[in-house]
Amino acid sequence: MDRFSRKYLDYLKNVKKRSESTLKQYKSVLKEFSKYKYRREDFRRYLKDISKNSPKTQQMKLSVVKGYLSWLYSQGYIKKRFWEDAEPPRSRALPHYFSPEELSRFFSAIDDPYYKALFRFLVNTGLRISEFMTLSEEDLQTFGQTVRIRVRGKGSKERIIQVDPEIMEEVINQGILKKKPSARTIQRKMKEYLNKAGIRKKLTPHSLRHTFAILLMEHGVPLNRIQLLLGHESIATTSIYLKIVGEGEKIPKVF
Repeated sequence: MDRFSRKYLDYLKNVKKRSESTLKQYKSVLKEFSKYKYRREDFRRYLKDISKNSPKTQQMKLSVVKGYLSWLYSQGYIKKRFWEDAEPPRSRALPHYFSPEELSRFFSAIDDPYYKALFRFLVNTGLRISEFMTLSEEDLQTFGQTVRIRVRGKGSKERIIQVDPEIMEEVINQGILKKKPSARTIQRKMKEYLNKAGIRKKLTPHSLRHTFAILLMEHGVPLNRIQLLLGHESIATTSIYLKIVGEGEKIPKVF
């Protein structure tokens, strides 16, 4: 990477307070982009080269690169905004989520109370794994029978989520916020229990977040409220769940 890329990453880390996982992703994309010069012809060649990637990966890479180029322009390092009209391909893939029957089988297959509490917590809060990993007991707020958690999302943006006291008590009793497994271990344990339950569909810990969103929508929670609970910057991101809820499939509230 060149000195501009390094300056930009320093800016993201120290000014924008981006997480380590985000910085790692940006560094990988910018390292790839460093093979191209900052001019229209090379940018078009870059777009052609990344067209071999999946639509979702293209969207991510283009978002990173456009943000980087905009920063270069704001610093006076480049004079023309040649990237503004570039649009990523639209991904039509719907998110993977648990059906009621799959969710029941999944939790019935979990024989470890620690992981049962962990996965119940995720499906009842909609947290990203990266958000869960930064959570501590200091982020809990108790007001009588009401328990709220302060969540630090993407870009260090904070939001408040109310949690069922029974779920929170289980989380505390199992010490989930004190001793966390790695994200890779959580993924591995989920795969283990999915196999045990005989569920072959492609599901990940993030699928519990999708299930949470569908649960709320099925219970009449307004779309803009779901957007806030999930920490989505744009309501357009949240609106994809409308396509799933339109199928009329009911999602149970708690397991």
